[in-house]
Amino acid sequence: MLRAPIYLLLGLTLVACEKIGSGGSTSAAAPDSISVLSSQLAQARAVSAQQDSLMQGFQQTTQLLADMDKELSKVKGLQSHLPLNVKGEDSSDPQAAYRASLLGKVQEVTSLLNKSRARVASLNSQNHGMNAKLASYDSTITNLQSMLEQNKLDLAALNMRVDSLTTANTSLASTNAAIVDTVTDLRKVANTVYYVVGTKDDLKKRGIIVEEGSKFLFFGHKALVPARKLDPSWFTPINKWDDTPIALHITDKPYKVISRQDPSLIEEAQGSDGKPTGELHVSQPAEFWGPSKYLIIVEGA
Repeated sequence: MLRAPIYLLLGLTLVACEKIGSGGSTSAAAPDSISVLSSQLAQARAVSAQQDSLMQGFQQTTQLLADMDKELSKVKGLQSHLPLNVKGEDSSDPQAAYRASLLGKVQEVTSLLNKSRARVASLNSQNHGMNAKLASYDSTITNLQSMLEQNKLDLAALNMRVDSLTTANTSLASTNAAIVDTVTDLRKVANTVYYVVGTKDDLKKRGIIVEEGSKFLFFGHKALVPARKLDPSWFTPINKWDDTPIALHITDKPYKVISRQDPSLIEEAQGSDGKPTGELHVSQPAEFWGPSKYLIIVEGA
């Protein structure tokens, strides 16, 4: 469509050349006509080149707009809308409607970009706040870790003190146990008393009692007394605070306390018939065993 003027000029040039060749004009005018036609041909070629350049630019622009429209259609959230009413454009022109629709999409994408930028700015503001909180949390965590390390050191020191106290307590417990054992042994020794029961001849034979004094005819007196050295193995050991009965072998004859204890503090048990059972009980242990821890009883004295 744009190349028609060029073809027209070419036709006119050919006609003019034919007329000149046939002798239709003077030889002086021919060179001028050819010069004019050449100038017009050059101008026509320049116009044609400009038209080709414009046509190429128009095609590139059209393709660019089509590509833009295609890419804009891929935008998520882009709403379909009626073409805009652009001033200076004919609403019935399809190209005008297309350009108006494309402009609307561009404006809508611009609006989405602005919203996105606003949201990004808001998120950045929130991120700044979160970063401040995170910095505060990091500082708190650092302080807590420092406190934890200090607590570990304090705990280690406390464990050392506990270990030291445990060792001291173990040693003290061992010492206390030894003291208790010693006290128990001392108490046992202090509370252990001995007794023996037998006839006069038996006790004399075993060296537990002896006779002291002199007697000539009917004068003088010999008394039975404990031997000066007594062996505990000859006696029966008992705890003086326990009410352990002392059994007599002879129950139908009297008995006599040879040692230094008070006989009045001995009680002889009786049966239901009122007769002695042969068991002797100490009524007041402290007073009874005070003079001596060895009790010697002679049966049938």
